[in-house]
Parts: sequence; structure tokens; C-alpha cells
Amino acid sequence: MWPVAIFLMAVVLFYWLAFCLTVAAWLKAIIHLLGGHFIRAALWFNVGVFMLFWWYDKPHDWDTMMPGVVFFTGLGALATFVRWRKKQAMSAVPEWTPPIEATGNIAPIIEVEYRRLPD
Repeated sequence: MWPVAIFLMAVVLFYWLAFCLTVAAWLKAIIHLLGGHFIRAALWFNVGVFMLFWWYDKPHDWDTMMPGVVFFTGLGALATFVRWRKKQAMSAVPEWTPPIEATGNIAPIIEVEYRRLPD
């Protein structure tokens, strides 16, 4: 009887780990997306979609998943490039221009008379 119990525990463990991977993949996809890590988010999204398809017996081979995986990974790479380009454009230092020459009295000059106090 114990071989049957070991086999059933292994089967339950397999499905439990598959469920955990599905939930973890979706959570990681959302967290990385909100954190701005678009390529990582796309990869975890692909894992999550594959696991959902696996639960519903949809993916029969790699060729059916490949176009979606390539599309979402490319979309993540494009979003990462756009974010990098914006950061690069914002960090550009403008050219130095000499200050305009000041003319006339810029600041008032206050003259104070100093006298020694009597002893």
C-alpha cells in the first residue's frame, strides 16, 4: 500500500508545484511590470500564459506558443528601449552659455559710518 501512497503524494506534489509556478509567474509579471522591468515582465508573462494553457491542455507543441512568446518579449524589449531613450534624453546636459553681462548698478551699495564709542 505504501508504493501507492508515495505515487499519489508525488502526483499531488507535481500539481501543487505547477499551481505555485502559475501563481508565482503571474505575480512576478505584474510586479516587474509595475517596477518598469519590461523584458522580465514579458518573460514571466509568457511563463504564466504557458502554464494557464497547460492547465487547460492547450499547448500541444512549441510552434503554437512561439509567435506569442516572440511578440510579447519583443514588446517588452521595445518598452525597455523607449524607457532607456527617455532617460538618456532627460539626462543630457544643455550647452553652457556665458551669463549676460550686467550693466548699471546691480545691487545697492550701503555706506555705513563707523564711529568709536567714547570710553
